[in-house]
Amino acid sequence: MAKTEDNLSSIVDPASKRAELSGNLPRIELRQLRYFLAVAEELNFTRAAERMGIAQPPLSQQILNLEQQLKVKLLIRGNRQVSLTPEGEAFILHARRIINNTQMAAEQLVAIRDGEEGSLEIGAVFSSLYTIIPTLLETFVERYPKVKFHLQELTVGQQLSALREDRIDVGILRGPVAYEEIETATIFEEPFVTVMSRKHSLAKENALDIQQIMREPLISLAATSSLNYRRQMFGALSNHMADLRIAHEVSDTHTLLGLVAAGMGISLVPASFSSIFTDQLVYRPLIGSTPKTTLQLAWRRESLTHTLGHLVSVVKSIDFGSREGRDR
Repeated sequence: MAKTEDNLSSIVDPASKRAELSGNLPRIELRQLRYFLAVAEELNFTRAAERMGIAQPPLSQQILNLEQQLKVKLLIRGNRQVSLTPEGEAFILHARRIINNTQMAAEQLVAIRDGEEGSLEIGAVFSSLYTIIPTLLETFVERYPKVKFHLQELTVGQQLSALREDRIDVGILRGPVAYEEIETATIFEEPFVTVMSRKHSLAKENALDIQQIMREPLISLAATSSLNYRRQMFGALSNHMADLRIAHEVSDTHTLLGLVAAGMGISLVPASFSSIFTDQLVYRPLIGSTPKTTLQLAWRRESLTHTLGHLVSVVKSIDFGSREGRDR
């Protein structure tokens, strides 16, 4: 038993070892390093003192304290000039590195505090990846080039879940948002248009009315994906919902456009989708009452950081509505 206790007592606690080593290190202050560098660069105590804005005696005392702490001689003091010892020459590099690293750390912390550095996790609906995202990120990066982005395509429902669970910082989605803890800023409002296969018989029309649409098999987003968005899609047809021919329900717009291109039916999509051009699809405006959809920036109210605040400000500074109108 005694032997076991002896073995246990010989085991060194890592934390205690680190504390012991730390206690044996010299207690160097940043001002001592700055004073030393001033003397090393000027090779004159008087000029170094003037440069640092202090009297010569306290500067000399600080250098002496530094040497005593390091237990080496850094400077050779002559009557008229000062020179560096080999240890002093070597210490210049370390002193400059420490000062520079400290300065960079301070600048980075200030930049993070002010939102000029950091990162943003962004969720975005499919259409925004081709419409507003290029302009938004280009403008933001011009103003805040050190902020990093992680952009992922998510449906409205996925974004709302990710926001509430703090898995993304901000979402670009189709509103309105019903959660009190989520703040929104409107990017732009736009009408829905009809999308169909280029081979469809109605593709030759310049615009379509409600009666023409109601006679066709429709492809819709499932209510489980986004109930509000589904209601908006067919808002102009709300008085005729019982007569609509919903041929297929899909979970995302990728699948919706794919089925439309395959001639499985027609659908309604936001007008900005018309910039997502393919050889298989055509887009036609609606005649008469036109349903509208709102694209919004969304974030948790309690999670508004300086960096996210800058993104919100950039969004509000860009006239996406007129831009989208010009693009169409």
